[in-house]
Parts: sequence; structure tokens; C-alpha cells
Amino acid sequence: MRKILTLIIPFILIGCGATLSIKNSDVESYYPISGIDATFKYADSDTFVFHKDLDQIQSKNGNTYSVRQIKNSSGKTTKTLYRLENGNVMYFDKKSGTENMIMPKEPKVGFSWRNSDNSWKYEIVDLNANLETPTKKYSGLLVMRATQISNRDENKLTEYLNYYEKGTGKIASFGNGKLMTYKL
Repeated sequence: MRKILTLIIPFILIGCGATLSIKNSDVESYYPISGIDATFKYADSDTFVFHKDLDQIQSKNGNTYSVRQIKNSSGKTTKTLYRLENGNVMYFDKKSGTENMIMPKEPKVGFSWRNSDNSWKYEIVDLNANLETPTKKYSGLLVMRATQISNRDENKLTEYLNYYEKGTGKIASFGNGKLMTYKL
């Protein structure tokens, strides 16, 4: 009965016009799951990727997620799902159909984890990095290394360095030692 109520209550709240609060503190998180409306430019071309948090929620496997739309400059659109669990930012991986952590509540240098299907390993490698993009200079950034362990995502590199600013989220991505995308 409890599981049925867990699945039904979000839909009742939506139908009544209520908002289900699953948002984290934008000031404290390196990975805000609400309020993002950002454009990222590819460093080696004129293409862009737009990230926008929608005022929507979705349920998967008994969990309720906020929805982020990601649209590239050619018009291809995908939606990603995020939620909080004990302060950790979780996302729903559509390829594996499972939930995974994308950012720990209290990141520490050396902390590492793997996603549920063991295809990616993540590690916090810096909490005070400086970075200069073509548009801005940053300091005090978190750097996360993402390493593909298996060849699940053949169209992706085997390793990325992703830079995050507290309260803002992702700032830039590097692959093969080169700047790939950066926030405008």
C-alpha cells in the first residue's frame, strides 16, 4: 500500500496544481537540480548545447525526479532526470534503467564511485581549481574525472575532466586534455 501511495501522490499533487519540492540549495550545490538555464559552446565549432530545467517532474522506479531539457543547436532534444537522496544528486540513467549518483553531498578530493552498471567511474580530483574559458576566469572550482570503464558509450571519449562551480553547476568539460565545452 505504501508503494502505491508513493507512486500516486506525485500525480495527485500535479493534478491539483501543487508543486512537489525536490530541489537542492542552489547556493550550496556543485550540481543544482533546479533553476538551470545555461548555454554551453563547443570549443572547436560554432555549435551549442542549451540546458534548461523544466517545471516538470517524472517518476521512475518509485522515485520522483526533476526534468532538465538538453537541446543542441541542430535541434536534437533529450531530457535528463535528477533528484536528491540524503543530499547526494542522483540521476536516472536511461541506458541502464537505473539510478546513479552524479555528485556527492559533501565532495572530498579522492572520493570515487562507479555507476550501477560499472561502465563509468567518477572521482573528485580538485576542490579549488582555477580555469579560464574564452568568456570568463574562474577560481574555487570542483574538478571531477569521469572515466569510461567499459565501451558502453562508444561515441564518447574514455576520460573527461568536468569543472563545476558551487551554486552554478557545470562550467566546462575537457577531453584528451583539450577544452571541449564551456558555459557562456
